[in-house]
Parts: sequence; structure tokens; C-alpha cells
Amino acid sequence: MLINRKLIWGLILLVIIVNGIGVFEPLLRNDDPVLYANIAKHMAVSGDWIGLFSAGQPWLDKPHFPFWISAFSFKIFGINAFAYFLPGYLFHLLGAYYTYRLAKLLYNAEVGLIALLIYLSSVHLMLSGSFDVRAEAYLLGQIMPACYYWLLYDRSSSWKPLVLASFFTALAMMTKGLFVVVTIFSGLVFTWIYTKQYARIISPKWLLAYALSLLFILPELICLYLQFDAQPATMVFGHKNISGLSWYFWGSQFGRFFNSGPIVNTHGNPLFFVHTYLWAFLPWSLVFIAASYMAIRHFKANTAVDKAKLVYLLASFWLTFIMFSATKFQLDHYTNIIMPFAAILCASYLNRKFELKRIAQFQFGLSGLILLLNIGITLYLFNSSWLILFALVPGSLLIWMFKPQQFSYLERSLVFPSLAISAFFGLALLVNFAICRTYDVGYNLAAQINAKPLAQTYDLHTGWLPLEFYTQGQFSHVENGADLPSTGAYYVAMKQAAWQNNQYQLNLQQFALETTFCGNTIDRVIPYYADKNQLATHLECFVVVKHVN
Repeated sequence: MLINRKLIWGLILLVIIVNGIGVFEPLLRNDDPVLYANIAKHMAVSGDWIGLFSAGQPWLDKPHFPFWISAFSFKIFGINAFAYFLPGYLFHLLGAYYTYRLAKLLYNAEVGLIALLIYLSSVHLMLSGSFDVRAEAYLLGQIMPACYYWLLYDRSSSWKPLVLASFFTALAMMTKGLFVVVTIFSGLVFTWIYTKQYARIISPKWLLAYALSLLFILPELICLYLQFDAQPATMVFGHKNISGLSWYFWGSQFGRFFNSGPIVNTHGNPLFFVHTYLWAFLPWSLVFIAASYMAIRHFKANTAVDKAKLVYLLASFWLTFIMFSATKFQLDHYTNIIMPFAAILCASYLNRKFELKRIAQFQFGLSGLILLLNIGITLYLFNSSWLILFALVPGSLLIWMFKPQQFSYLERSLVFPSLAISAFFGLALLVNFAICRTYDVGYNLAAQINAKPLAQTYDLHTGWLPLEFYTQGQFSHVENGADLPSTGAYYVAMKQAAWQNNQYQLNLQQFALETTFCGNTIDRVIPYYADKNQLATHLECFVVVKHVN
């Protein structure tokens, strides 16, 4: 045995702890996560567990399950970032656990252990599993259990794996829609085709499985019907007579696939996920390329059983990858749901000890580059701050504590990349906490409003979603000044230029300036962060005024 299991378990625990720190980040940045958090907040505050609403308007772009779980978490822990991040992180860990179990089922415990470490230390899974939680974090904890139990059901036909597999499949469908069944079933279906067991696809045993999975999504279908089909006058993205059921079975999936829905992306590129995956799966990208190449090159030399395992993993990964690449609606986090299959493929490859010396040398060099990049970025951003220690200390400890000679080639391939990417993730946490939090307009305006006497807040085209999430009092969006009440005390947030130019034709004698804040999004701050004078010219200012009459 070329692996020290205590060492690998120690690394796994370290990565889980480092990743878990992100759950305590106070900021939901102005992106999809805070949009989803606002929808869940409305659900928790209003007590309406059926309707989906964004900015006070009916919203139809994702199924209900993540919002139900987030709203339930808000009920327990209050309306805060931790309560939003925690469920996604737990599902992320559930995906890790079932990645281990699936790898162990297909191969052995050692492959499972390696796959678990690779899963937990993949950079994009670390980001999306803690402080950038989206639907994919939930999907990982749904797709991997479903795949595991479907494999058990395929082998045994017992009721327990049937019910659990159907349940997790339904959760995935209530999180992202019907297309998740491609990822869940593609490995099995292609294995059946490869082994010429075509009849299994439509056998009574599997027809029962499909039917039970559909039965479990009834809560989703009922909610969609009640909010949309039963209320044809409901306006959604500027249209009436919207069928929630039609959207679920067609529009939400094929609308995205053919880029014909209300939300579109006109910048699709067939190679988008190729170059995206190279960084998203760091530090294991080269290992995956080598593993895929060797799996195909030596496919014929494998036993029939091993061939079936490779078909299962390759189909589970590549069919979804190709499907995503064929669409024009492409976002970097989409491929997160197939990374566990890549992790298992990599683990199997490393465990077979193909070219381990070369892999170890490359992984060691890559780890050094990641640490140098980590130090360079930290020096650039925090050169006059004590925060620079966050870059220098981890790197120094790695050099002092770990020497390549004390590890086998397999351990070198795993230890140094895991530690280096953990240090890099620490930098990401630092940037989010020290920079994004400092310059996020919505977060900071809400903090200033919350420090004042409680009153209704109106958002007059600020464009900052965190403002709604973090503001403690009642919150509404308005289109123009005429929509504001004529009496009573309330706050209005708007751009400073709109206030100075009286763009919304307010009666200025009835309003008093409460606070001003200047900030911007991270992509506008980072390039100029080291030069505060230059940064000041790239900030946008906002005000909060109070109606005093």
C-alpha cells in the first residue's frame, strides 16, 4: 500500500475545516446567491411556502427546493448569511460522502478515500460549497446519493435503494429541473447499452423507478400550479398566462438549452467549458486529463467488469459536459455536478500507479506555482496590512513541515496540491471578507439603515440586491418617485447622482439626507485596490434619504 490513510484523513479534515470557515463569511455578494437568498427571505418572512417572489414580483426561473431549505434555515438561525450558506455546505459534504461511497462501491476503500480528498479540494467545489452557494451545492448532495443508490438498485432490486434513489432524484429535479436525470442516469444507461442489456431501460423494474421519482416531485408541481396555472393573470417577466407546469417540463429545461427562455445568454462558446474546467478543477486538472487518456488508451486491456466501470464514469461525466457545451447558456459553475465522477476517475487512475513519478513532479510544481500566486496576490492587495500574514504563514508552514522525500509518489500527488489549494481558498476568504465586504454597497447601506430608527425602506433603482437581504425592516422596490408614500417616515436608497439631480422629481423639502456610501463590485475594485486614489475614481456613490413629513 503506497498511501498513509491517517495522513489522507488528516488532509480531508483540514480541507473540510478550511472550507467550512467560508460558511461564517458575513457577506452575500451582489450575485445569484443573494438573489436566491432574497427569495427565501420572502418565503420565511411572509410564511408563503408556495410562491416564489423576487423584488416583490412573481419569479419563475428555478424550482422550489433550495428556497424551502434556505427559508427553513432562516426560521432557525435568523435572516443572515450563515443561515443561507449552511444548508448548501451540508449538501456539499453529503455529496462528498456519497462520492466516497460510490468510489468504494465501484473500486475499493482506498480509491474512495482519494476521490473524497480530490472532491473536497477542487477549487470550484470549495468556492460553491461554502460562501458562493448556488443550486449546484444542493445538487451535489442529491445527484451523488441518487447515483449510488441506483447502482445498488440495479444490482439488488431491493426496496431501500429504490426509495432512497427515487427520493434523491426527485430532490435534484426539484432543485434544477428535469435535465438532472441526464447526469444521474447516463452512466447506467450507457453501461446497459455497452453490455447489450437494452431491455433494462424499459423493464418493469425501471419503469417503477421512473414513476416513483416523478411521484416524489408532486410538491413542486402542486406549488407551480397554484402560483401560476391557477392564476393566469400573474405577470412573469412581462408576460401573463404563464403555465408553471409547462415551464417546469419544457421551458425551464429546453428554454435554457435552446436559449429561448426569458433569461438568455448570447455569448455561448462550444469551448467555454473546456478552458473553464481547466481552472475550475484545479489542482487536479492534469490528473483528470491523464486519467481520461489512459482510460481510453488501455480500455481494451481491462476486464469486462472494469470496462463497465469506466463506461459508467466516462458517460456520467462526458454526456453532461457535451450537453452543457452545446448550449449557449453557459456559466462556470454548471460543471460542478460532474466533478465527483472526474474525482473518482482520477482516484482510480492514481491508485493504479500509472506514471506516478511524473504526476507527483507536476503536482509538486503546480503546488509551488499556486503558493507563489497566493503570495503575489496577497502582497499586491495587502502590502501595507497585517493581513499579509495570511499569505506568508501558510506558505512558510508548508515549506517547513512537508518535504517531498518523506512521502511516496502517490502521497506527493495528493498532499501538496491539497494544502496549496487550501491556502489559496484562504486568500479567497480574505478577499471576500476584507475587500468585498468593505466596498459592497448593499451590505454597507443596509448596516447604516439598521443603525437608525426602524422604518420602511424603498429601493429606487440602486441595483444592489444585498440591500434587500440585509435591511431588517420592511423593504420594497419602487420604479419612480410617484410610487413613494406621501406621508409617514421611511427611507429611500438611490444613486447619489439621482438625488443631486432630483431625477425622480421628489419634493426635496420632505426628505433629509441620512448617509452616503461609495463602493462597487469586486471586478471594479480589485484592479485598483492597491492604489486608493485611483480606486476612488472607480467607485459609485449612493445615498439614503429619509422622508420626514
